[in-house]
Amino acid sequence: MRIKSFLILLVYKTITLFLAPLAAIFISYKRRKDPKYGFRILELIGIYFGKGYKKSVWFHAASFGEVNALKPFIVEFNKQHPEQNIVLTTMTTTGAQAGSSLRDVNLRYVPLDSSLGLRAFFCKFHPQLLIIIDTELWPNMIDIAHSKNCPVIIINARMQEKNCNAYLKHEDLVKDLIGKRLSKVLCVAYSDKERFEKIGVNPHNIAVTGNLKYDLVPREGLYKNAKCIKEKILGNRVFGAISIHEGEEITILNAFLKAKLSRSKIKMVIVPRHLAIVKNITSFLDKNNCSYSRKSELLNISDFSAEVLIGDTIGEIESYLGLCDVVFMGGSFISTGGHNPLEPAFFSLPLITGPDYHNFAELFDKLIECGGCFLATDEYSLTKIMLKLLFDNELKISTGVKALDIQQQGRGAIQRSMNYINDFLK
Repeated sequence: MRIKSFLILLVYKTITLFLAPLAAIFISYKRRKDPKYGFRILELIGIYFGKGYKKSVWFHAASFGEVNALKPFIVEFNKQHPEQNIVLTTMTTTGAQAGSSLRDVNLRYVPLDSSLGLRAFFCKFHPQLLIIIDTELWPNMIDIAHSKNCPVIIINARMQEKNCNAYLKHEDLVKDLIGKRLSKVLCVAYSDKERFEKIGVNPHNIAVTGNLKYDLVPREGLYKNAKCIKEKILGNRVFGAISIHEGEEITILNAFLKAKLSRSKIKMVIVPRHLAIVKNITSFLDKNNCSYSRKSELLNISDFSAEVLIGDTIGEIESYLGLCDVVFMGGSFISTGGHNPLEPAFFSLPLITGPDYHNFAELFDKLIECGGCFLATDEYSLTKIMLKLLFDNELKISTGVKALDIQQQGRGAIQRSMNYINDFLK
């Protein structure tokens, strides 16, 4: 390691050592409307109670979406390596809820990136292998794993062009602290592989295995139950807006209200990514005299009779999708970069996205090109596409089938990734 890189890492370690407790308090406050951390907030600074291990495999997934993508992989890993102790960490309460259904997994909150908290984690669980999904590249996490001779593997690895360019502004530092210390990087696409090479990962340590989310196994029972209820009480004119972020909810709601002026019988299911924006949604609907129900206040989905259903519960995405005829994927009318459309595609639901879907550019490009997804550039085009899909049954069916075709074509990433990981467990 270059002297400059060593000194910068030392400064970073010192700063994060003192900031970690303050950051834990801030996170707890910021997420106060989500399920609470409670006493387990201490895990964010490396204080763990309960069962530890003398040897384990550590999986890390940042939040809800990453945990859900990782779950089928962990299930398969457990089948192939039942002798291994598994620790799964996440940063969010919603991520913890998503992982709570996994059997034979020790679910914890990951320490914030401070050397003290991470060393405490290693002392408690003694991981022999660290598997990170997506691109959670934290200097202390990687440095301490390296010092403990714990290989670091990134699966479902993605790197956006803008992130790569940001890293390259500090090329030597990134190569020393991250690039040279990654044992294996299993990428979603070849464009990701090229970017990881640019930040200093040895090309021999990079492979393209595809997107794990193609291998998702949704709970079809929840979807079918909701679909049966929908067909009895809602009909076939339900627009779904899934994973909606603050800053785009008004655009989407305006599009729905414009569509409703043209065709009054349509309904809407809106599922916010974070519960904090529910108040924005209800305030807007109140001002526009639009009736709504919050899912958390209904005893049963069959009680839904309003114009809009607000999906303010966690872990019911299949039920929400079962109520929809068309799905708009959120995070794409703002710079978030969109969300993964493979789950609605699995259920043959026609898709719509906004203009900013850079997180899943190759996937959305395929879907748009084949006709499994439509691109809406603003609320006016969203209104037009919404109505077209809801009232042209032949188009709706063909669009959903094309979306399913793309989802099915990409399957197999779990086993391809597992083959590489098995080499580290021999």
